[in-house]
Amino acid sequence: MLRGVAIIGTLLTNIWIFAIGSGGDPVYLLGKSEEFLSPLSNAISNGKFLGLLSILFGVGIAIQFESAVRNGLRWPWRYEWRSLLLLADGFIHFALVVQFDILMGYALVGMVIAPLLLLRTRWLVVATVLAGALHLALEFNRMMAGRSAGGRGGDDDWAEGFGGGAFGGAWDGEVPTTYFAEVADRMGNFWALREEAFIIAPPLSAFLFLCGVLLWRAGLFRGDARAHAMSRRFAVGGLTIGGTLTAWEYLPLPGKDIIGALSRYTVAPIVAFGYLGLILILLRRRGGSGFLSRRLADVGRTALSCYMLQNVVAIVAFSQWGLDLGPFGPLGTVLSWAAISALLMLGAWWWLRHFRQGPFELVWRWAVNVPFQRADRRRQEKRDEDEKQATADRTSVGAP
Repeated sequence: MLRGVAIIGTLLTNIWIFAIGSGGDPVYLLGKSEEFLSPLSNAISNGKFLGLLSILFGVGIAIQFESAVRNGLRWPWRYEWRSLLLLADGFIHFALVVQFDILMGYALVGMVIAPLLLLRTRWLVVATVLAGALHLALEFNRMMAGRSAGGRGGDDDWAEGFGGGAFGGAWDGEVPTTYFAEVADRMGNFWALREEAFIIAPPLSAFLFLCGVLLWRAGLFRGDARAHAMSRRFAVGGLTIGGTLTAWEYLPLPGKDIIGALSRYTVAPIVAFGYLGLILILLRRRGGSGFLSRRLADVGRTALSCYMLQNVVAIVAFSQWGLDLGPFGPLGTVLSWAAISALLMLGAWWWLRHFRQGPFELVWRWAVNVPFQRADRRRQEKRDEDEKQATADRTSVGAP
């Protein structure tokens, strides 16, 4: 369910880029009653749900590590293969669908993080602190460099370069009008468009991945009293501190430019921890059996498919070569997010009635396991032989 919330929430951030990506300036579409929607959506979603998704990605690494240890598999060889497949998947997604893909960055950081899980927990804590310190140092350095160059620095300057929308054109002032022109534009500006994934985000991703590992080992996702107390601390601390800093950005207070510059990559992760704690509290109180919870859980079970398909649906809906529905004002943008989210929930629910995993997950699982099928078969045969021998030994000991 947490993964489903993160996927749907990430779309709420990206939908604004999709909705204005077909060209034109949506500002003239603003009605007075709608003006609050854009900053409200930004305050709720910008970087927050991506932070939550990153934490949960780290939780996934921890679960796979424990599974490998339990089954006697060497770590991290199989996971590194998974990361290479994710890197290829992300490249295809970037090239053929949309420029702000996160899979490539996740794959590269995951390849570095995975071997660290062999360390004792205290050394993982040290690695987490170092990753966080590196991220903060780079963030403040980037902010100061931007301010000395005449901008606000930090997230805002990067966002201005990214503001050409999901369809390229940010680099030459023109929006490609055909699908193949978009693909060519993304590939022609590959390194510039991958700045966030390869340069800005990796230290933060490493920090959040490791936090996810540590939270899993600490038992945050269990149902005991300690887990409940941890959830409350995260909810209160994350939402109080992160919410205050987020609100600060929109109020006429001193230092709001600095807070705004650090909003996406420094303030947002704090709020993400608050979201994590709050959702866990609500789930434990309500049991996660409500209609919305179950539909979000369906999205979470098909997270890779839903993440990629939501971008496919959005780009077809808003691109000039597709349905060309945009640009929308704030209300239309939020409604389009709600419509695509509902479509994802409905599609995930229908699919899981017939299959155990999402469409991309089925192909993914096959591709991950193919190189290891022979070794897995030999390992299973060895286990069967050992079990037969143990049974025979017990029988012979019990015989008169």
